[in-house]
This record gives sequence, C-alpha cells and structure tokens, in this order.
Amino acid sequence: MFEERYSLMRGGMMYRLTRFGRRGGEGWMAPPVTIVLMTIVLLPTVVLAAMDRTLLGGVQVPLLRDYTVWARFVLAMPLLILAVPVADERLWRAMHHLQGLVTPEDQPRFEAVLARVRRWRDSVIPELLLFVLAVAGAVTVAALDVFDHVSSWRHGNGHALSPAGLWLHWVGMPLFRFLCLLWMWRFLLWLSLLWRLSRLHLTLYVAHPDGHGGLGILGFAQAAFLVMPLVGSLLLCGSLAVEIAYLGVTLMSLRYVLLGYVVIALTVMIAPLLLFVPKLAALKRAGLMDYGVIGTDCAEQFDTTWAGRARGEARPILHAGDPSALADFTAVYSTVDTLVVVPIQRYVLIAFVAASAAPLLPLVLLVMPVDEVLDKLFSSMV
Repeated sequence: MFEERYSLMRGGMMYRLTRFGRRGGEGWMAPPVTIVLMTIVLLPTVVLAAMDRTLLGGVQVPLLRDYTVWARFVLAMPLLILAVPVADERLWRAMHHLQGLVTPEDQPRFEAVLARVRRWRDSVIPELLLFVLAVAGAVTVAALDVFDHVSSWRHGNGHALSPAGLWLHWVGMPLFRFLCLLWMWRFLLWLSLLWRLSRLHLTLYVAHPDGHGGLGILGFAQAAFLVMPLVGSLLLCGSLAVEIAYLGVTLMSLRYVLLGYVVIALTVMIAPLLLFVPKLAALKRAGLMDYGVIGTDCAEQFDTTWAGRARGEARPILHAGDPSALADFTAVYSTVDTLVVVPIQRYVLIAFVAASAAPLLPLVLLVMPVDEVLDKLFSSMV
C-alpha cells in the first residue's frame, strides 16, 4: 500500500541518526549532527596543526589557507547533511502526486516498484558497502597533486603525513566520502524509480497548465538533488583556488575545466528526466493533431457565423460568447503547442546552473585586485 510520506531520503542508517530522539519534526537532528561531525573532523585537525606550527605559517600552505579543507568540511559537508530534510520534503510530495497519475490498471505494478525501491532504501547492506568504500578510499585514492609541489600542513617539510594530515586522511576524508556516496546512492534509487515509472501507463493531459502534460512535478522533485552539483562546484573551486594561489595557474587557463564541469553537472542532473521525453513527445504530437482538428472546426464555425455578415450587421458579436470561446480555445492550443517534452521548469534549470557555477565565482577574487577596486570605488564617492 502506498505510503503517505514515501520518500527516498527516508530509511537507512543516516536517516535514523538524524531523527534519533524525535518522533515528530522531520530532520530535527540534522543541525546537531552537522555540528558534531564538523567538530570531530576539524577540531583535532586544527589542534594538531597548531601543535605542528603549520596552522598559520611555517609552510607554503598552512591549514588556514588550504582552501580545499574549508570548501570540503566547512561548506560542502554541512550542506550534504542539512539538505536531507529539504530533499525529503520535495520527494515525498512528488511521489504522492505521481501516484495519482498512474492508471488504475497499473497501480499494482506501481506498488511493486515502490516496494522494491523501498527494500533497497531501507537495507543496511548498501550503506555498509558504501562505508567500506569510503574507508578503502583512504588507501586507494591519491591526494591532490598540487601538494606534491609545495610544502603544506599535510606533510610539513617532508613526505610523510603530519599528525593533522593523518587525522584528516583517515577520519575526515572517509566521513566526507561516505556522505557523498550516500547522496549518489539515493540519486541512483531515484533514477531507478523514474525509469520504472516511465514504463507505466500514466494519465497525462496535453493541455495541462504546467506545460509538461502534468509531469512538471518531476522538475520540482529533481531539485531535491541540487546539493550534488553545488558540492561538486565547491570541491572544484577549493582545489583550483590552491593551484591559482600557490602554483601560478591562471584563471583563463582553467576556463575549459570550469565550463566542462558546468556542462557535465547539468547533463547528469537533467538526464533522469529525459526518460519521459518519448511519452511527452507522443502526447504533444497527438494533442496537436486532435486540437488542430477542433481548432479548424471552431474557426470554420466562427467564420460562417460572423465573417459573412454585411457591415453593421456584426454588432451582435459584442454580446455573443463566440469570440471569447475562440480566444479561450486559442490559449489552450497555445499551451499544447508550447508543451516542453523535458519535464523541468525554467526556474529549476536556472537553479541547477547557479548551483554549478556560482561557487566558482570566488576564484575571480584570487586574481582580481579587490583592494584596488575598493580604493577606486571609495575615492569616487568622496
């Protein structure tokens, strides 16, 4: 039976952790969990770096000027946790709406699909495997190449990891990888659900005011994963900022990397919605034919009734309902004609672009003489 608040974000170890000790109120524990995890990761790192005299100086890249650390653990990691309640709200509302679009004869198949995805969602095994992968990454994933060319708090002046570097390598990074992998897992579950849903018979209306045949809710739901391109952009921004600040890399030389990331992020985020393009394209073709025939009949009747009258005899048209009816039908036909076969709203698309590109803008501050700009600005005001 369909759950009133069915959502892909519900279930699993992390979901139960963020709701521990609270029966009502979704995501009540998300802020405290965020603070606890940041404290576990950053407090020992800062203390150990201070003891090693690499917190503020002593090396080319001290801890407080390592942009990768702050981008990853101060910005990205809290976002991955705090975004869960928001995503949950969007997804359960979308699922409740989509359940009403499935035809009665396909309702049993829809329930079976939900049950299958629910089993994977609630299973402990996937999250345990993700945790193993996150920890194994500490052994298999290489550190950023940029730190091979400069001395940093991670290695000091040698090649072995410093105590602060060891803590972040074996505690901070596995934890961060685990959170990222959890979001990827939920995204794959969502993709699987949409793929199966696209194969069911849905009750769609070509003249639906959302401009997507009634599937516009999918764009709203897809925005639940807005945090993924945002976090990826923050990570990219942090690593490129280190290259610009310490290796002399120019922002212009990175333009293709930045543009490539935005394109790839948008493609990945929009790709699940392309599963419904065949349905909506077929709906639009059939709608244009059907409403085109009706439009011809309406226009013919209107012309027969009014266009053939002599001058001065058409005055009753002002009191008739025919012009209004024809105008209303023209608006309906325009809705059919402009139906967008990719079920994503313009504001959602803009949000994805902004999430992918906005965190990259601080890179400009590294190459822009901000102090000179401010001096000229203030001097022009006095």
